[in-house]
Amino acid sequence: MFQSLVDALTGARRVTVMTGAGVSAASGVPTFRGADGLWKHFRVEELATPDAFARNPRLVWEWYDWRRQLIGACEPNAAHHVLADWSLRFPQFALITQNVDGLHERAGTARVLRLHGSIWDVGCWRNCAASPHRWRDHTTPFPVLPPPCPHCGGPLRPGVVWFGETLDAEVMDASLAATDCDVFFTVGTSSVVYPAAGLVDHARRGGALTAEINPDSTPASGGVDIALALPAERALPDLDRRLGPHPLALQTSRLSLRPVLPRDTAMLHQLWTDPAVRRFLWDDAVIPVTTAASVTSASANDFAARHYGLWSLYTRGDEPKLAGFCGLRSEGIGEAPELLFGLQPAFWRQGLALEAARAVVAYGFDTLGIPRIIAATDAPNERSARTLTALGMRFDRRDDHHGLDTLFYSLDRNESA
Repeated sequence: MFQSLVDALTGARRVTVMTGAGVSAASGVPTFRGADGLWKHFRVEELATPDAFARNPRLVWEWYDWRRQLIGACEPNAAHHVLADWSLRFPQFALITQNVDGLHERAGTARVLRLHGSIWDVGCWRNCAASPHRWRDHTTPFPVLPPPCPHCGGPLRPGVVWFGETLDAEVMDASLAATDCDVFFTVGTSSVVYPAAGLVDHARRGGALTAEINPDSTPASGGVDIALALPAERALPDLDRRLGPHPLALQTSRLSLRPVLPRDTAMLHQLWTDPAVRRFLWDDAVIPVTTAASVTSASANDFAARHYGLWSLYTRGDEPKLAGFCGLRSEGIGEAPELLFGLQPAFWRQGLALEAARAVVAYGFDTLGIPRIIAATDAPNERSARTLTALGMRFDRRDDHHGLDTLFYSLDRNESA
């Protein structure tokens, strides 16, 4: 069965995955149903309704605030990470989720369709004219319950779809459109809640190969082409390994270059807090973890939209070691993508920066057809300047850039050799 899925995925361009609570179970997110479905003697069906909120908004918010604190302490698991990779692997990938925990987004998944909204969104209960319909708010815990609308002072409501409310029409239309695919997965969902449970039938009638990943049998199990009775955090990594190298991964004789995604925030932050690595890059400032998180998120967005971003550098061999990072970013010093690189000190004298940068530049020019690549380094940084010169980049100018004395370089596609 695994091989049949691997064969189908190998030639697929349009892949759609629908996920449910089972995908987040390994992250420690409670399902709030069954044995763990009680909270202060209330069931989810008694709290997640407009009527319940109208009767007692504080009680409902106590439940959601408690859930936000629980979920905020959870991390994406291996299943989330594989799906984030797949959103960059397959040209037309869509992820439809019934989950409201936001872990797919935190893993870096592109093109997430949230059927039931997000627990991290809020909206004005009164729908006041001054406020948007929904907006993101990660405050945890809220100091006052229910939290007040900043526009009218009335109560905010969680940005989720409650029982008795209709799904967002645009999200539902996009989800139906995503069933026009080569392979459709239903993963970690009980397949009993409609209209989500009917999407796999749409996909099958449209000619897609359908697959279910769930350790338990569900109403969908008998109707799909392939059913894997495994938890998502085991089945998806196994499938991913059998697919082979990620199409956005690069290799040199001594390095493996892996796309940097949000799961790599801690790794990138660890590199950037090494003052020697910072000097090798372009900036002496201590880079906080929040900045590293924004960079990894931007890298994932760049890969999804442009097929380039930052790559982490690992040595090849029996015991791969993290050597640094290299890549292109869209928000650089001009309209052309900017080349960035940095190595840990132990690898400085091995020529790995030049090896990685050559691979990234060649990928940009030859595979993506980018006409021009630019680079910048702080003026005292001779090591970076030598690497840029060795790449064939020409020195353009020296100028102040965000308070730094900066050297600017560029390389056009027809100049690379």
